[in-house]
Amino acid sequence: MAKKILIADDDPIIIKLLQVNLELDGYEVVTAEDGAEAVEKAVLTKPDLVILDIMMPRLDGWATLEELKRHPETSNAPVIFLSAKAQQDDVRKGYEAGATEYLTKPFDPSELLSVIEKILAGTYKRPDTPRR
Repeated sequence: MAKKILIADDDPIIIKLLQVNLELDGYEVVTAEDGAEAVEKAVLTKPDLVILDIMMPRLDGWATLEELKRHPETSNAPVIFLSAKAQQDDVRKGYEAGATEYLTKPFDPSELLSVIEKILAGTYKRPDTPRR
C-alpha cells in the first residue's frame, strides 16, 4: 500500500509540482490550499507525512502544525515545513514547533524526495546545519 502524503500550500504551482513528483515516486497524495483545509483532510485521511507551507490563508503553517499535534489521528505524522521564510529564526521556530525538517524555497525536488524517503523509512537524521 502506498504511503500517503498531505501537501498544504496556497500556491497551486507548488502543489502540482510536488504532487506530480510524489505520485511518480509511488506516493498517494492529498492536497490542501490552506491550513484549515489541511487539518480537516489530515484528520480524515491520516497521512503518513505532511508537507506544510508557512504563509497560507485561514490558518498559517505554525497554527496548522499546532492543530495537527492536537489530533490523535495526526499527532505522530512527521511534518516537513517547505517555506520561503528562510531566516534562521524561522527555521529554529519550525524545529521547536515539532517539524521533522525545514526546507526553504526554492527547493530541489530530488532532495525533498530523498528526505521524505528517509523520514518514512525511519532512517532520517537532520543535518546539523539547516538546509537552504
